[in-house]
Amino acid sequence: MKTTTNIIISFGVFSVCTFFGSLAQADGGKISGSASLSYNKQEASLAPSANGYMLVSGELTGVNKNTDGSGYMDGAAVDNREIGQLFQGNGPHTGYYTMAKGTDSTTALWKGQVTTVLADDGSPRTSFKGTWEYVNGTGKYAGIKGTGNYNGYFTSKTTYNVDWSGEYSVK
Repeated sequence: MKTTTNIIISFGVFSVCTFFGSLAQADGGKISGSASLSYNKQEASLAPSANGYMLVSGELTGVNKNTDGSGYMDGAAVDNREIGQLFQGNGPHTGYYTMAKGTDSTTALWKGQVTTVLADDGSPRTSFKGTWEYVNGTGKYAGIKGTGNYNGYFTSKTTYNVDWSGEYSVK
């Protein structure tokens, strides 16, 4: 009788743990989006005696558009802070990309490379690509983990388009 009672209690505890464990399972999956961002603040500083080396920084805003059909952060406000170390428009860049919608937000640290080439008309064409990783989230994205890729291109001196994709989970 004691063994049967122990089995029933163990099964009950296991069932409760399984139920609550399933509630804590990760939410997430594959995601992708795009945004057209505009500079609110943009600075460039030539390094003294460095013959073309410069430090550039900027603060941009825009609106995210979900492109995978999941609705993930569709319509979220985007705030992007960036810095680059460029020589003749080429070099590494990095920053933080935050998307916020109501009380939910995600922040990704991104790193990549800027490439500038001259078009046939002599004007510069600047593009960029790299990787990102979530470093913070709030609201339903608290505890978010995830990584992905991005690429983009300038549409003017003060705007650019960026496309991103990746995967995330929230436990």
